Amino acid sequence: MIDNLKIGASLAKQSPWALLLTGLIFLMLFLNQAMNINNVIYAVLLGQLTSVTLLAYWHGKGGIFFIMAVLAPLVLIIVTELPTFIALAWVINGFFFGMALLLFFYHMYVSKLNK
Repeated sequence: MIDNLKIGASLAKQSPWALLLTGLIFLMLFLNQAMNINNVIYAVLLGQLTSVTLLAYWHGKGGIFFIMAVLAPLVLIIVTELPTFIALAWVINGFFFGMALLLFFYHMYVSKLNK
């Protein structure tokens, strides 16, 4: 269990870098093609849901949370409209942005608790 908590804390610690990288990718994508706002909203929300379920798994709440975390990207691909490869790039980047955003908030919460 301790190792799982360390994995979650380690990923959360790197989340500011992930936010920066996904922000830069969003900028490059925006220059190439206008976004489908619904796709991006779905992607960010399901990315956050994945982070929540992984955090629950890492905190020992059960293996079902890991399975839910693995299924979230598949659900995302099913519910979004992907007419071009760039649309897929928007969705993938939005998913990782959502994950990183929630892990960043988790990192801020944990660091406040440890003070």
